[in-house]
Amino acid sequence: MTELPHVLNVRFFCTDAGNEPVREWLTDLPREHRRLIGTDIKTVQLGWPIGMPVVRKLDAGLWEVRIDLDDTIARVLFTVVGSDMVLLHGFIKKSQKTPASDMATAKQDYEVLHMNKHIGSDFDDFLSEQGLAEEVSAAALKRVIAWQIAQAMKAQNVTKKALADRMHTSRTAVDRALDQNDAGMTLATLASAARALGQRVEVRLVPERDAARV
Repeated sequence: MTELPHVLNVRFFCTDAGNEPVREWLTDLPREHRRLIGTDIKTVQLGWPIGMPVVRKLDAGLWEVRIDLDDTIARVLFTVVGSDMVLLHGFIKKSQKTPASDMATAKQDYEVLHMNKHIGSDFDDFLSEQGLAEEVSAAALKRVIAWQIAQAMKAQNVTKKALADRMHTSRTAVDRALDQNDAGMTLATLASAARALGQRVEVRLVPERDAARV
């Protein structure tokens, strides 16, 4: 499989007072919401610069992770500093447009970050503390590979039917392989799709502290 464009470290923004707003916000959410939000953030981390529908650019140096929580939607606003994805502000979205107050908060934190370099704790450490690291990482990895397969299909002008023929499988199986939210999607199926496109999937072990730099 084509090498991932860039794998980021994910860190929380830290205020002058030592608070980490996004970490505190996540901690107060139900576990299932933390899992879903964590999976989308991890998807951005592993697939950067992944775009819609997961990420949308809001302003210069400011993006949002777009998260579907089944019964509602959430947004996590972030910036990228070097190889760090810094989580600035998170909120449950109650209107179609991003509220001006939430944008203002993110922009203010962005300015503070670039003046004082307030980068807090590691997001992967947070996931481990919550008992979510393995589940979130596995789901995000499969989503990123599925996204890359879709990009390779587009680049090669390969339709889903043509890919199914190459894989000697059904169109339904290809639909499932490309459905980033299908919990039953397996690496074996994704690897088969990658081979059909002249690519291969590579997964390797790294020391835990270097995991964000694969």
